[in-house]
Amino acid sequence: MADSPTPTHVLTAQAVRWSIDTLGAQRLHPTFVVYLYLRERSRAGKLAEASASSDELLALINLPGNPTKPYYFPLIDRGRRDGTPLSTFWRADNIAGSWSPGSLGRLQGGGWLGGTGVYSMPDNHADLAFEQMLYSTRVSALALGAFFLRNDGFVISGTPDASDLAAGFRTKFDYPADTEEEFTKLYTTDVPAATFDWFEPAELPIEDEGDELEGEVQSA
Repeated sequence: MADSPTPTHVLTAQAVRWSIDTLGAQRLHPTFVVYLYLRERSRAGKLAEASASSDELLALINLPGNPTKPYYFPLIDRGRRDGTPLSTFWRADNIAGSWSPGSLGRLQGGGWLGGTGVYSMPDNHADLAFEQMLYSTRVSALALGAFFLRNDGFVISGTPDASDLAAGFRTKFDYPADTEEEFTKLYTTDVPAATFDWFEPAELPIEDEGDELEGEVQSA
């Protein structure tokens, strides 16, 4: 197998902070992150092997900085939200238990992901996710990408911009061109009127033994 190319860029801290503020201002079901993971596993034909304690899933939300709550993600569907980081974004280490098939089956909104002892992905999952997890409002793919790809390295030729982040998100969660109808149902790719840079040069090589991803992003 050929060596993976060395990443040239990483996301800036300003881009990640923007993603937290943007996601935190919108009503989003916390289980949407599990939906993204299970959908990708389903498309790979590996839904039966999916696990709420998998490194692949937990790496999306693992964040150092809190001595008792190791996970962090700015997706909340109740309580106050003011577009700034909230203490409720931190999650305890038992989060995997609440994402087991049985636990998901008891959820109001998202129960269709489990409930029978195994994970499921119904054919109308995009409609269900839009209505029950996004509350019928599309979410920014750039914001999701900037948060969930914050530890990833990108291989970018030329001057990087928001389109590289959108491509990275689509690669990470398996939204190729033939899923365009599904993608546009759930996400926007509107670029904010912001003054920050999305990317900065990667200072050190990021080693990755996994396969090269065809969307200009690979896991660190």
